[in-house]
Amino acid sequence: MTRRLLRVVLAEFGVDDDSAVTLGRLMRDDGVEVVYSGRLDTTEQVVRTAEQEDPDILGVVRGASEPEGLAEALPGVLLFAVGNGPSRFDNAFETPEEAANWVSGVRSHTVETPSDRRR
Repeated sequence: MTRRLLRVVLAEFGVDDDSAVTLGRLMRDDGVEVVYSGRLDTTEQVVRTAEQEDPDILGVVRGASEPEGLAEALPGVLLFAVGNGPSRFDNAFETPEEAANWVSGVRSHTVETPSDRRR
C-alpha cells in the first residue's frame, strides 16, 4: 500500500497556541493529511502519539521548552518545530507560514513512499 498524501502529526508542546490551528489549515489546504494532537506535556506523550499515527513528519509548536530525544525515539520521521527562540531541531521556524512552505517542499519527495500502516 502506498500513501497518497503526506501525513503530518502536529502537536502543541506545553503550550496552547492558535498558530498550530493556522499551520494545520495551511498544510491541509496544500494537500497534506494533518493529524492534530492538541497539547501534549511530555516527550513520552509526543513519542506515543507519533508511534500510533505513523507520520512522515512530526511538527511541534513549542513554547519556552521543546521535547528532548525525539530524533532518537522516532528514527525515520522528519521533525520540525515552530516557535520563537533557539531550537535543537534541524528544521525550526518562527512562523506557521515558514513551516507550511517547508512541508510543501518535502511533499514531492514522499508521496509515493510505501506505508507500513494497514487500513
